[in-house]
Amino acid sequence: MVLTDLCMKQLVIVTFLIGLIVSSCSPEPKDATMGTVTYAIDYPDHKDNFFLYSILPKEMTVNFRDGVMESRIEKANLSNVLLVDCNQSKVSAYFQYGDEEVHVVLQPDDVTNMVKDQKQYTIVFTEEKDTMAGFHVKKAIATAKKDPSDKIELWYTDEIRLKNSNWYNPFHEVPGFLLAYAIDRYGIRMEFKAKWFEAKEITKEQLQFKANGISISYQDYNAKLGSLFQSFD
Repeated sequence: MVLTDLCMKQLVIVTFLIGLIVSSCSPEPKDATMGTVTYAIDYPDHKDNFFLYSILPKEMTVNFRDGVMESRIEKANLSNVLLVDCNQSKVSAYFQYGDEEVHVVLQPDDVTNMVKDQKQYTIVFTEEKDTMAGFHVKKAIATAKKDPSDKIELWYTDEIRLKNSNWYNPFHEVPGFLLAYAIDRYGIRMEFKAKWFEAKEITKEQLQFKANGISISYQDYNAKLGSLFQSFD
């Protein structure tokens, strides 16, 4: 009986210590109103295409404050910037590849068409929780309406204070800021997963759209990016 009591006491102590370790590794709840999230980008369906996979960008940064966010993907002589105003439901885009430089300010009909161009999903929310890039996240599953075998794991947080951050994308039902997701554009599946978050000052000037290059329509912009990716494949 003495041995059993001793074992029980040891078990309680070990359990307590494990609890301390786990709780110390779990981040404190954040209240992020501005800063930069850096994502890793992967292309799971194109890893066998060495040329395409090697030249595709592998990182994206998202700067945000006051309901405005700027996603920026850059590599070598390629730059693609999307500026989204969640307060006024406005989207602008800038694209540069080599010597070519264009920009577009999407009209309301353009935004509607942009959403329609993307896959449509049924979203199911789960009870699963985790941490990612220092944030507490919740999990949802997005199932393509036209292909039930096509499922995407979505991880989102409510600790980034950017209301209605998914209004322009296929996951508009998700109430939080997406830290892991996938999208299909121009025949390529792109998987995004947040690597880290940097809490820093983001000025309003940084989030003002810079209309560099030639102004084109959304249709021309969409066609231009589509042709570029097709030329790589």
